[in-house]
Amino acid sequence: CQPITLSLCNNLPYTETILPNALGHKTQEEAGLEVHQFLPLIKVECSAHLRPFLCSVYTPKCVSGKARPPCRRLCEQVKSGCEALMNRFGFQWPDALRCEAFSTETCEDVSLPDGRSTSTCSEP
Repeated sequence: CQPITLSLCNNLPYTETILPNALGHKTQEEAGLEVHQFLPLIKVECSAHLRPFLCSVYTPKCVSGKARPPCRRLCEQVKSGCEALMNRFGFQWPDALRCEAFSTETCEDVSLPDGRSTSTCSEP
């Protein structure tokens, strides 16, 4: 595990990540270059859960030396809030963030800084 240095991902309920992430980024700098393309969507607040979701993909929570990916439900919440806006500007939901790729069971319940939950994972 290593401390999160990506400024976008400060103020989350976890402070350590592990790399490479599921997208194959080997450093936080590499992950940061890609995740920053989503800044306009974060600024327009198409989903309150977008930043925690992106951070949980690009800088996943590290628990006992293993990455905890975000829950599928969190992905679906973000996609439902942001996909139409992306499409309006000629962008598709990224293949790398396909919600089907995320688990409904072995996943991380990421919360907003104020403690509100952004996802509830299905019971096993």
